[in-house]
Amino acid sequence: MIKKIIYLAFLLPLAGNAQTTVIKPLVKQPTAFAIITDNQTYANTKDAMHQYKTAVEDDGLATYLISGDWQNPDQVKQIIIKTYQECPSLEGLVLIGDVPVALVRNAQHMTTAFKMNEKAFPWDQSSVPTDRFYDDLNLKFEFIRQDSVNHQHFYYKLTEDSPQRLNPTFYSARIKYPEKKEGDKYAAIASYLKKAAAAKADKHNQLDRVFSFNGASYNSDCLIVWMDDEKAYKENFPLAFGRQMGFKHWNFRMRHPMKYRLFSELQRKDLDLFMFHEHGMPTGQLINDELACTDFDNRYKMLKSTLYNAVMDHAGKRDKDTVRIQMQTKRQVNEVFFKDLDNPLFWKTDSIHYADERIVTADLMRSNLSTHPKMIMFDACYNGSFHEDDYIAGQYIFNDGRTLVAQGNTRNVLQDRWTIEMIGLLSHGVRAGQYNRLIASLEGHLLGDPTLRFAPVEANTLSTDMTIRKKDKAYWMDLLNSPYADVQALAMRMLADTDTQKELSPLFLKMYQESGFNTVRMEAIKLLSRYQDANFIEALREGLNDAYEMVARQSAIYAGFVGDDSLLPVIVEALVEHNERLRVQMSANKALSLYPREKVERAVEDFYVKANRLNETEEKTRLLRSLERMSVQEAKSHQTLMDTTAPETKRISAIRSVRNYPFHFHVDDYLNVVRDTNNPLEVRVVMTEALGWFTYSVQRPYILGEMKKIQRSSILPEELKIEIEQTIRRLSL
Repeated sequence: MIKKIIYLAFLLPLAGNAQTTVIKPLVKQPTAFAIITDNQTYANTKDAMHQYKTAVEDDGLATYLISGDWQNPDQVKQIIIKTYQECPSLEGLVLIGDVPVALVRNAQHMTTAFKMNEKAFPWDQSSVPTDRFYDDLNLKFEFIRQDSVNHQHFYYKLTEDSPQRLNPTFYSARIKYPEKKEGDKYAAIASYLKKAAAAKADKHNQLDRVFSFNGASYNSDCLIVWMDDEKAYKENFPLAFGRQMGFKHWNFRMRHPMKYRLFSELQRKDLDLFMFHEHGMPTGQLINDELACTDFDNRYKMLKSTLYNAVMDHAGKRDKDTVRIQMQTKRQVNEVFFKDLDNPLFWKTDSIHYADERIVTADLMRSNLSTHPKMIMFDACYNGSFHEDDYIAGQYIFNDGRTLVAQGNTRNVLQDRWTIEMIGLLSHGVRAGQYNRLIASLEGHLLGDPTLRFAPVEANTLSTDMTIRKKDKAYWMDLLNSPYADVQALAMRMLADTDTQKELSPLFLKMYQESGFNTVRMEAIKLLSRYQDANFIEALREGLNDAYEMVARQSAIYAGFVGDDSLLPVIVEALVEHNERLRVQMSANKALSLYPREKVERAVEDFYVKANRLNETEEKTRLLRSLERMSVQEAKSHQTLMDTTAPETKRISAIRSVRNYPFHFHVDDYLNVVRDTNNPLEVRVVMTEALGWFTYSVQRPYILGEMKKIQRSSILPEELKIEIEQTIRRLSL
């Protein structure tokens, strides 16, 4: 029974003379939630803010409402910590309005793809805007400076003695108005909060209407990827795959342009979840990339547009006519081909075509489009860039439609990550925030109401149990027998998170080998990567031939990062036998490049001895030549890396590539670069940092031991010493 308690507000003095108002919960609940806003936003949205707070409390969360005159992120974090100390059952928070933004440096290993040289690029570009600063209390940060242009932005460094892996203490989200949308931002925030509050009155809306779209030039270019996604979706969203059509699965190939058909779907009032898998930027989504070249006219239009734009790109640098003539010669086109180069009608048509290929924020503002899916996923780069004055995820929640929360990224992200991990928990009443916490990256964020949840397939207490029963091993062991894939996956994850003695590796291998659920097998392999033992290697060996493309792809990626010679035969088999799986093939190809050339060639020869393939001699020859080209390229890069006479910038560039391409057989050379005091300090530091990326390598224990030996040296420069400390922490399980 909910017990009413006294409404309480009080002022707290914080560092920097900030005045903070804390309004405590009106009810007792098993878990709690915090709304954090700035004083100005609170003053202008007070009624809506309290309406939202009441609705969240009625939905099962004891809710704090905290406002302050925030001068820096540390002030916000201080009050979060104080609230958490008072209420250890705090499960999440939302930051509303103008809450300072932390941009983090020295932490690119916690991103999925972002790898920008922090010393060569401007700080605002090479840092990661992230709310892990607020929700992961395990991490340690050192304040550097405030941005000189945007005073709401503050730069921090992840310290070397901090944990080097993400483990958010609770979930978080942002409700931040995109300033370029113009209008009264406080009125817009108030309207949104009222919308979010009103939505909680519907306790019966189940997740049974789902839409997934795969855009151009993404991993959906491989039709096997696109087709196999549905294997997982049927497990994630059981209510959407009944007799009635509750699931749509579109691909950019279906029409050019797809943009306007997507607008129609986004306006469906029955839609619960919409997933975009595409390329993106802060203010745009790439939907189609070119006309389907199925006839001569379309091919001609594409060629014409490409060459015309190539000429215009050089205009101003060189004489346009000169460039045009050169292009005619190079591309073997005649004078007539360029007759429309200065025709305004051509450029207008081309501009329209270009606009048809993308959804941009201007579309959402100009057409006053109302979007209705309760939740939208942006599996794309930059769409969640809430630190910018305009970001497309914000446009989707700040309109007159029913969209309540979006998932997006502040930086670029990896295409081949497992983007729908645990998403099926939304079918079981788990709050959007709880789901997002499980799959956290440094750049990944929720925008909107993180307390959103759908009515579960069957009544349960999962969302609460993830907080209050997270260490209850017996409870989670029992849920391994759940009839639902994502509940099993959650149970495995909760067990792994508390497995301090590293005893559960055999259980996860058993789950992989015996489960008929594609997503359970994928989760098992991901969890086994934490153990890095023989069970992990065995799972990869079997996973490379798994029926679910995602398992095979991730196994190929892991196999490259591991570097265990026993995996070579199955990597070669996956590369040759499953060439219809283009992303698996690409990952297997990269994996082989990370092994010694002679061992790879031997594995190829052994495969073809046993194979029975048409034209196998020619096929083997092509494969060996391809591997040889990669080997030659790698040898050249390694030579530059080791050459003490080469320019320092070139050596550093070669070293940085090792972060994405861990050549296990060069580890001794890499360690010698660190040891050699004749090398420039920067070269030694960057090499040390690169060795910290060998987290899955069979060489990891050896690297760790050698780094500890180097660490004990009394003559280490300070910069190198702290980088060694960070690498040791990253390599330590």
